[in-house]
Amino acid sequence: MLMAHSIDFLLDLAKGFDLPGSIVFQKEIPTGLINRTYEIVSFPDVAGGESRRFILQSINSSVFSEPEKVMENIRAITAYLSQRWPNERQLKLIPRKEGQYWFTETDGTVWRCYAYLEETESISKMDSTDRAFQAGSSIARFQARLKDFDTAKLHVTIPHFHNAPMYYEKLLQSVDRNPLGRLHAARAELARIDDEKTLIPRLMNANLPTRVTHNDTKLSNILFPVNRSIHPIIIDLDTVMPGLSLFDYGDLVRSAVSSVDESERDISKVYCRKEIYQAIEEGYRSEATSFLTEEEISLLPVAPRVITLELAIRFLTDYLLGDLYFRTSFPEENLHRAKNQLALLTTL
Repeated sequence: MLMAHSIDFLLDLAKGFDLPGSIVFQKEIPTGLINRTYEIVSFPDVAGGESRRFILQSINSSVFSEPEKVMENIRAITAYLSQRWPNERQLKLIPRKEGQYWFTETDGTVWRCYAYLEETESISKMDSTDRAFQAGSSIARFQARLKDFDTAKLHVTIPHFHNAPMYYEKLLQSVDRNPLGRLHAARAELARIDDEKTLIPRLMNANLPTRVTHNDTKLSNILFPVNRSIHPIIIDLDTVMPGLSLFDYGDLVRSAVSSVDESERDISKVYCRKEIYQAIEEGYRSEATSFLTEEEISLLPVAPRVITLELAIRFLTDYLLGDLYFRTSFPEENLHRAKNQLALLTTL
């Protein structure tokens, strides 16, 4: 894979952040579908000191039209959490030498630097009920600690991010347009979505309280410390903004309980691992029942179904429009992703 930026550029950029010692480029980290991420290392200027790793990352302005507002949200949330729980490990922004917490290029690209969270690991598939419980409790813990944070202080960086009714309307519009003539291949999936359409507005129409939410709680956005007695760390705060707590719960369940990856082409292999689902729910309830309303608790079983259907709608819309949003590795991948999510929905 070709790097998007030269090493000299990245080193010059890194040197503007308040990092100790001498800076060396390490590698590009090819994870995630949105941002460019690089690992850099600082070596001490004095003998006997230890090297330290950092993450240098750009924000994709095609997804986030106002990336500086994304950074204002992240700075506000990380500062709030670190002030109240200073002894716990969490995502930590490194400031620029002049005091700002990000750097904006002349073309509008925004860069930030994070301390590398050592002795942690990201997992692509939930591998145990113990970790499933931890994942559920960590999302609820994140929400609980921000329950008194004023949502009015946060920017809405992606309007209507979990607005399932809006996504459904976009799907219907893409069906009418059918710009690439792909509609014939998606008839079965459209019929399945139509069968479930009463599910689409269930969360949006329930008058649930607006809270600070992560909004993208897929499994890859949780770091698990090697020491399992330490709480997992929630990362990738780009989509933190006002939302519904059940968005986060539903998306975590959706991303963690499936028997296969969401791009699996053999739909017969797709099913919900009930023991993982139960462990996530138990973990989430262990922290969340202290602040959730009775209505929110009653809708816990509905949330994963809504979010799974929402993602199926988004995948299918993107397929019909020519794969403009989700990165694909083969022409029908978004169609297969939609099939996959609809198969998972059947077993939730």
